[in-house]
Amino acid sequence: MSIPTTAHDFLVEAVTVGDPGVQLAPVSPFVRNHAAGFPAVIYTFEGDDFLNPIPAVTSPRLVRYNAMVLSRTLEEAELIGQSIVVAARAVECPMRVTSVGRDYEPAYDGERQGIYIHTTSLEFFA
Repeated sequence: MSIPTTAHDFLVEAVTVGDPGVQLAPVSPFVRNHAAGFPAVIYTFEGDDFLNPIPAVTSPRLVRYNAMVLSRTLEEAELIGQSIVVAARAVECPMRVTSVGRDYEPAYDGERQGIYIHTTSLEFFA
C-alpha cells in the first residue's frame, strides 16, 4: 500500500462514525475540494525520515504528515479533529500523534464566517 493511501484510508476511517458509517467530512490531499463545502479534512506531508545513517542498510522510514479539519464552527472542527486524535491513539493503530494545534483564518471577503482549523500532526513507519 502506498504512503498517501495509508494516510488517506486512516483519515477516512477516523472521521466515519456510526453503523452504517457516516463520514463527518470529506478527506482530500493538499487542497479542499471546493464542491464539497465545509467541514472538510485535508492532509499534507511534511517529509520522510530514514532512521539509519548507513547508506547500505535498509532503515525504517518515518512518514510525517498533518491532518487539518476545516470548519465554519469551532465546535465542529474540534469534534472531527478529536475523532482523528482518538483513532490515532488507539492501541492497534500504527499512527502516532505528535502535536495538536488550533487556528482561525478570517474570510477573505469579510462577509462570510471564517474558517476554524484543527491540525493534528501525525507520524507512522512505512
